[in-house]
Amino acid sequence: MLDVRNVTKRFGGLIAVESVSFSVTAGQIVGLIGPNGAGKTTLFNLIAGALQPNEGRIAFSGKDITGWAPHGICRMGLARTFQITKPFRRLSVLKNVMIGAFTSVHERCRATELTMGILNETGLTAWRDTLASSLPVGLRKRLEIARALATKPRMLLLDEVMNGLNPTELREMMHLIRRLQASGLTILLIEHVMKAVMELCHSVMVLHHGQLIVTGSPAEVCADRRVIEVYLGEEYLLG
Repeated sequence: MLDVRNVTKRFGGLIAVESVSFSVTAGQIVGLIGPNGAGKTTLFNLIAGALQPNEGRIAFSGKDITGWAPHGICRMGLARTFQITKPFRRLSVLKNVMIGAFTSVHERCRATELTMGILNETGLTAWRDTLASSLPVGLRKRLEIARALATKPRMLLLDEVMNGLNPTELREMMHLIRRLQASGLTILLIEHVMKAVMELCHSVMVLHHGQLIVTGSPAEVCADRRVIEVYLGEEYLLG
């Protein structure tokens, strides 16, 4: 479904992403892990069209989307969330999600119907009239996903949606991601919560200094000496 080939992004003399290549098969949950500053969010920005690569090509559903604007990529069915949540703070939860719905439907009644279904799916119905600015972190994370779902995507890029959640919220978020995948969505997620990565992902990629250094199953990746040295640390094995 997603094919990234030899993608490189430079910021002046800094190479943030270097010759990265990978594919994501439809229906999978794929994890992208690595140290802070490894280039993970930059890679998401390249895929979603917020940044343009200096080299390489990106294809989605067989179509070359390199250089496309974010709204065009979104309309193709590729949506993303943000590590730092970015709702319309002075609007209600309902209106935040409805704005996303209007990218895929044009009649208000259909947008409302779609929005209400998504609020129910993401457990946000009780907060439909709450201002986004007043939501706690766990609900803001769910709102990020709800806004992305409103665009009716076929693939989701999730950027640390489990960071900062308490154990109950983490379990609920993992259940939601499983349900989304079971409904037919393909998911590529950046995550530091290794419990979630181990339990959710079919495969995992490790980015370090802008380069993919390991790709494999969660168990293979977590046992790899390079991953332990640059990211997990010896204490992960002891734990």
